[in-house]
Amino acid sequence: MLFRDEWGIPHVRGASPAEVARLQGRATARDRAWQLEIERLRGEGRTAELLGPAGLEWDTVARRARIAAVARSAYAGLDEETQEFLTAYVDGVRAGLAETSCAELDGPDGLGPAPGTWQPWTPLAVFWVQQILFGSFPSKLFGARAARVLGPEAELFRTEGLTGGLSGGSNAYAVGGGRTRSGLPLVAGDPHRVFEAPNVYLQVRLTCTDPDDSFDVVGMTFPGVPGVQHFAHAGSVAWGITNAMGDYQDLYRVDLRPGGDVVRRSVETVLVRGQEPVTVEVLETDRGPVVLDDPEEGWGQALRTPGHELDDLGFGALLPLLRSRSVADVEAAVAHWVEPVNNWVIADVAGDVVHTVGGRVPTRDEAGEWTGWVDPLPRRTASSGGALVTANDRCMPGFDALAAGFAPPFRAHRIGELLDVNGPLDAERAVAVLADTTQTAGGPLLALVPADLRPPALAEWDGAMDGSPGAAWYAALRAEVVDRICAAPALAPLREPSEHGPLYEPWYSLPARVAGALHVILAAEKPFGLDLRELVAEAAKAVTGREPTPWPESHRFWPLHTLEQFDLPHTRTTPATPLPGDTDTVRSNAWIPGTTVTTRGSVARYAWDLADRDNSRWVVPLGVSGSPDSPHHTDQHDAWAQGGAVRVVTDWSLLTEEKT
Repeated sequence: MLFRDEWGIPHVRGASPAEVARLQGRATARDRAWQLEIERLRGEGRTAELLGPAGLEWDTVARRARIAAVARSAYAGLDEETQEFLTAYVDGVRAGLAETSCAELDGPDGLGPAPGTWQPWTPLAVFWVQQILFGSFPSKLFGARAARVLGPEAELFRTEGLTGGLSGGSNAYAVGGGRTRSGLPLVAGDPHRVFEAPNVYLQVRLTCTDPDDSFDVVGMTFPGVPGVQHFAHAGSVAWGITNAMGDYQDLYRVDLRPGGDVVRRSVETVLVRGQEPVTVEVLETDRGPVVLDDPEEGWGQALRTPGHELDDLGFGALLPLLRSRSVADVEAAVAHWVEPVNNWVIADVAGDVVHTVGGRVPTRDEAGEWTGWVDPLPRRTASSGGALVTANDRCMPGFDALAAGFAPPFRAHRIGELLDVNGPLDAERAVAVLADTTQTAGGPLLALVPADLRPPALAEWDGAMDGSPGAAWYAALRAEVVDRICAAPALAPLREPSEHGPLYEPWYSLPARVAGALHVILAAEKPFGLDLRELVAEAAKAVTGREPTPWPESHRFWPLHTLEQFDLPHTRTTPATPLPGDTDTVRSNAWIPGTTVTTRGSVARYAWDLADRDNSRWVVPLGVSGSPDSPHHTDQHDAWAQGGAVRVVTDWSLLTEEKT
């Protein structure tokens, strides 16, 4: 049976895990038909069949990286019950797509039917599409270029926050019962990713009524993947995640010439709508598939990941997570996790509060060869009166085994401060912590501003990145400083586009790199040959007398529809809401230098109350439905944009049954 609450969120109730999966797939197809189809085609490397030449670059990457091939192998390696769970979900997706109209495919300006159909392994490919560029290898490409250009000074970019990806991240925390109004623990957080329309996460409730295999879980899932993966409340236990910033991807320079490093060669044909087919050579080495060609002819770069190495994408965790009753159960499920490497904060009604890391992080010898996996992974606990906070930062000494760089500590420290002063927490107060917009990363910049150039608005500013004059002046100064640093002659080669094509361009953005590392660059002695005191003073003079635009007005919500991601026309149906917050504030609506929009931030927000699940809160930036005609297309947006969340409802009598 399928029910909906007032927000259109699907509540699924089935007599077996397979029936639950089937209903979940059907409901997802009804809500997100276009998203499901385009993500399936991404996973298969076949977007060009639908989108034409615009899809060719992605399809080439997907074929070379063997996304679909690994998904098939990973499915084959799963236990029989999990395979049945996935097959049932896919059956539901197929049924839902057959009874659903999708404007992007079926409307008057639609592209036409998406070729092919869902397969039992498709959810694994959809999951990996979301994750393969989420690791460290794209940033390693920029790091290699920076090292060639700058030598040792490239380390200014390899600071906390940049080695694992672009600036931004996620927040999650758990507090013991001694810090809550109810006396039981509470888990809260918000993942930060690229804003997408429809949203990358979908709220769902999954209930199995089999008395020998019962579960009742509310949480969030990637559309196209069954169960709940990252954020959930299972009644007696709840959990959330952040990216642990683990260094689990490597690129190796390999010889592509006959007799070199290639062990398997094949040629795949990519169909291109409106054009002749294109052939893609797929090359595999003992270290992984060749994903990039080096400019020097005859050489390439092979990508090594745990997914390639193990033919496993961690889906063995799906059913154990749904069946979890305690912290120990969740930890046992997380043992199946492969990638990405995540921090998991978990708490249960027994009062246990744990932060553990899940995933596979390779150990390496001096030559960079993989020799095994980091074991044990970092873990810590909190007392009844304690709290565990993770914001992609270096949470504990054991994190040295995961990577060399993590997010700056600004968000984590600020959350800790707010938890200390906010008194006993309930779900509403827990959400309010995540809405904080206080800027603490700007100290090094403001310290370089001469006293006579500080405007009165700055003296009155409390640090909140909101509509205040102080926030507007700080933002204008920072933008000016970043522009002037980027103009340094020593950085000229880094202003060039990516040699690997537009797909990797976001990781090569010099303004984004400078902005993310600004607090480190400003602490250096004449970085890139610049006199920083003089540069900041000149920047302050340049912005003095201007009437800066209020920060939220120049920092608007801008979710990307898939067609926009492929640089194709799309009529926007989502609001361009002014947003407070900033890259390194807790409410991490990331700043993109040179633009008046933000395309990255909180793609969900949740607070799980273990004393009473119906006192919990959750929200997404838009709504459940991907259809502009649905009342649930953007009905959660106002609550999200104001830093709030909506109540979780689990009373079946308050839900409306949807006939299928």
